[in-house]
This record gives sequence, C-alpha cells and structure tokens, in this order.
Amino acid sequence: MLWDALARAPFATSTRDAIVSDQATLSYAELFARAEALAATLAEVGAGPGHVVLAYLDNTPAFLVALLATARLGATFAPLDIGVTDAEAAGLLALSRSDLIVCDPTAGARCERWSKNLVAVTPRGEVVAARRDGLGAPSVDPGIGIMQFSSGTTAASKGILLGHEALYYRSRYLSRALGLDERDRTLCTLPLSHTHGAECLALPTLMTGGTLFLKSPRFAFPLYILEELERLAITFFSSIPQFYDVAVKLSPTRTPDLSALRLPFCGSAALARATAEAFFARFGVHIRQGYGLAELSVICVNMHDDGQVVYDSVGRVLDGIEWRLADGDRAGEGELLVRSKAMFTGYINGPEVTAERLRDGWLHTGDVVAVDGDGRFRIVGRKEDFIKVNGFKVYAAEVEAAIIAVDWVAECAVVGERDALGSEALVAHVVVRDDRAPPGALHDQLVRHLRPVLSEHKLPRRTVTWHELPKSPLGKILKSQIKAAPSPSPSPSPSPSSK
Repeated sequence: MLWDALARAPFATSTRDAIVSDQATLSYAELFARAEALAATLAEVGAGPGHVVLAYLDNTPAFLVALLATARLGATFAPLDIGVTDAEAAGLLALSRSDLIVCDPTAGARCERWSKNLVAVTPRGEVVAARRDGLGAPSVDPGIGIMQFSSGTTAASKGILLGHEALYYRSRYLSRALGLDERDRTLCTLPLSHTHGAECLALPTLMTGGTLFLKSPRFAFPLYILEELERLAITFFSSIPQFYDVAVKLSPTRTPDLSALRLPFCGSAALARATAEAFFARFGVHIRQGYGLAELSVICVNMHDDGQVVYDSVGRVLDGIEWRLADGDRAGEGELLVRSKAMFTGYINGPEVTAERLRDGWLHTGDVVAVDGDGRFRIVGRKEDFIKVNGFKVYAAEVEAAIIAVDWVAECAVVGERDALGSEALVAHVVVRDDRAPPGALHDQLVRHLRPVLSEHKLPRRTVTWHELPKSPLGKILKSQIKAAPSPSPSPSPSPSSK
C-alpha cells in the first residue's frame, strides 16, 4: 500500500532531489528506480510476502531504497540499529526468524557472521553483491509490513509488528496534520531504524514530495545540527528533548539563523517548558510537540493553533485516531486508550504482552493524560513511572522538567528507591555541565533551585551524578539501566557517583 501510494504520485518520476546525504543524493526518479532494482534482486534471492528482510544500514538513501523495495515485494522490513552488537544481532535474528540481510558493503564481513543470505548495496541503494544460501520459508504473516524493534526506555526491547496498511496511514495522518508539501526541506539526524526517524520524518516528507536531508546520528552534535538547520534552510525538523535541552545552553560565537524553520518538533519524551521558552527566546521559533508510541506512531501534535502557545500540551489527536480514557470518559485525567488504522498488529512471540496492551481493539498506551476543555492533551506521566512518596503519587516527568530547567544540569532522570524501612523516595540522577558546576554540596544546590517550584514530597532525597546517562540508540535515557546500575561510586569511570 505504501509503495503504490508513493510510486504513483505525480512527483515519482521527477528529477527533483528526494534524498540528500553526505554520501549520496537521489532524485525521486532515481529513488524508485533503485527500489525496483533492489526488489528484483531480493526476489531472485527468494524473498517475498512473509519473509523478513533485515536492514543493517546507516542514515543513507540506501535505507529508504531498501524499505521501499521490501514494500514493493510485499515482504516485511526489519531495521537493525547500526550500533547493534554481535550478541544483540544474534538475538534479534532469532526473534525475527529472518535469514536475509541488506547491508553496506563495508559491513559485509560482519553481517556474514549473522546470516548466509546477503545483499550488499551502495549508499545510493545500488546492488553490488548478492548471495543466497538456503533462504528459509516465510516466517511471519504476509500482511506484516514492518517489524520494529522498540528502544525499551523503561523495559526490555520488543519486536513490534505493523501491517502494510498501518505503515501507509502513519505517514498519511502525520503529513496531513503538519501540512507538509513539496516545498518542505526536512532534516533527519535521528536513526532511520527508529520510528521517530523513519515514520515521523522520512516517510511523511517523501509522501508529499519534499526533500529529505539525512545525517548520521553518530556525528550529529547539537551545534552542528543548528548550523545545518541554517545552512540548508530546513523547514521541518524533529528531535528528542535532550537535543533542545543542550541547544539552549550552548554558547556559540554566533546564534544560527533559524528563520526558515517553520516546524521544529520534539517527540519521544516530554519537553520541559523552560527549554521551550529558552529556545524561543534565543532562536525566535516556537517548538511544537508530538506524542506517540511505536505501537501507533504519532497520536497528537501541538501546532500552537488558534494563536495560542501552550508549551505544556502535546496538542490534539490527529484525524483518523479514536481515543478515550480508561474509565470511558473524554474529559479529566486517566490512562489514554486509542485505536486507528495506523495501529500495530501485535508483538512477535509476545501473545501475552499483546493481549495486555490490545484489548477489545483498543491500545492501552500506559500513559496518563489530562484533557482540557479544548481537547488538548497534557501528558501527566507513565503508569509505571511514578513513585509513591508519603502517600502521594509523584510522576517522574514533572520533577525531571523542573530539574532540567536548572542551568548547570545537562541531563537528568528521576527514579525511586526504598530505604531499609520500605519507604520510597525520589533520587535525581544528573549530568552536570562542566562549565557551570555549582559550588558547595550539589544536592543542596539542586534542592534550593527546586523548592520554589515543587512541593516538599516531590523533592529528591539525594542526587547521583553521572558522566553520561545510559541511552537508547535514539538518545532516550534508559531508566531500566539506571535502576540496575551498581552502587554509586566516586570513581572517574562512566559509572555514577553519589553527591
């Protein structure tokens, strides 16, 4: 369905730039020609509906050529993060039941350790080598178009299954909500192997005939990204809160001109109001927020419509998505339930988890939201990401928003810990900016900043400093690893140290 929608678009034969990266540039005509050629090669290797095609590719045009080629075949596309280890790759191959990989020629030797069936492609998506050695039978339902491996911020990664129709509607709903068209110039610095990069940036741009600029996440540092936004006259960009948190605290010799940027977005986690206000004060552009899950992609977008700038909201639900709160109401506060043609089918090898999340056709998001009279949503927190302190329910996201507003904090995460008597309290895990480290006891300084904006029971009992917080490939902070970290130590290694 995605292939038909894109390949039959009026711009599909155009010589206009479709994808631009440091390694290669493809026009729309070249993009679809390369996808047709790769689809033919994959078919020769034996792939078709029900086969899972793994892609081990960086942010180059080849990634999207492989995605479109797989859609052309009606097979299932499964992207691997470029930073995956051999052990992780072995686990994901077993989970996906795939024995076919599309990769860059420079990664061929490594991928040969993972699978005997390989197709090597250049950054432009041109086939340079193909090897077949006993491709297995189809292993998934032929209706599955994508197998996405979640980043696992609070739990282990899952294999998320999307139908061919769902992939199409995700791009359609979002591009329509944002008002994207062929004049837009999109910058993607997030991994295409993640939903945020592929389904929120790349595909909506290509569906509307815009130009997609790709940068490898491995080299996309905040100041460099700001400079590229200016140099390329980017109109649409999205990233995670950590990028904006750092961007507003940088001290460049000159402030980049972002006047062309009409759609700066933030997603994958909550954006602090202080960060949004600081970004506008510095660059003169209001950040929009999006909210979604890998299981449904984007659910809400905040376009600051009606002339109102509401930083605390993730906006209204996109057309095409139904919603209600868990208690059946459509006002007040509660867990958000949603359903849509863009929704996932289930988790591979996870029927119990699927049954828990999908009930009577509704996806239970696990997110607690508040809905105002204008239908705008505010994310209160995750159901599993609150700490009960002295009988009060404290959502970590609220405390983290207050902490990141402190000028000497570069990163933060809040988790709960129990004392010897079983009482739970908040612990702040922070990365301190080298140029802004406060004098005196760090924890006392942090509490002094927080006390005017947080109730007493929301103040952290102690503060743990890190050189760098553990993150997913997308850059999201992994609380599951923070909780599993060894006891705080003052060593200079990347482990935490208590203050």
